[in-house]
Amino acid sequence: MKRWNLKRIHLRWALIFPIGVALVAVCYVYVDVPLARFAHRHDLRQYPIFHGLQMLSDGLVLLAPVALLAVGWRRYRGRTAPLDRVALQATLGVLGVSLLKYPLKFAFGRTWPATFYENNPSLLYDGVYGFHLFQGGVAYSAFPSGHAAVATVVAAVLWHSYPRYRILAVLLWLAVAVGLLGAYYHFAGDVLGGTLLGIFVAALVIRFSARAPVKEPENPV
Repeated sequence: MKRWNLKRIHLRWALIFPIGVALVAVCYVYVDVPLARFAHRHDLRQYPIFHGLQMLSDGLVLLAPVALLAVGWRRYRGRTAPLDRVALQATLGVLGVSLLKYPLKFAFGRTWPATFYENNPSLLYDGVYGFHLFQGGVAYSAFPSGHAAVATVVAAVLWHSYPRYRILAVLLWLAVAVGLLGAYYHFAGDVLGGTLLGIFVAALVIRFSARAPVKEPENPV
């Protein structure tokens, strides 16, 4: 039975990755440029709502070490709750994508929609667009979106743990995506790339957490 489940997981990811790559390619050719220019032409960045939405991911990153310490302290005190496992999965997921995004950004070397850092070349200001593999540096690190990855990994953990609130998980991801695109911080393909990274890391964290033996802590004397 376990062997069959493992095959199903491999098959699932064998389908997810090609579909994800295809969607990123479609965005690269047909969506990224017109969407970024639309947001820039209408100056959507002037509206604080877009900045606030994408900053939800920043809040999740700041909460991650706090949640990790809180769960660790509760276990040390001999107290556990069902929420602890979910909080731990989400925290490990956030830390995982926060580390994995850097080598991926370096490898893909994609330029940004706009100029943000030290006159970095961009589509809207310099007409520079594309992937520059292993270019490195902040100027070539738009793909995948770290903000989208953080929102996705938390949303995926919530989706898996609380089916009743899946709509809230989707809204979390959607809010961050809208913020990133509206303020043209990222291309749509960057958001999809970050989403794929977040789903992958969440799947790993959930699977390893489910296989780990659960030992109830003893009450302290």
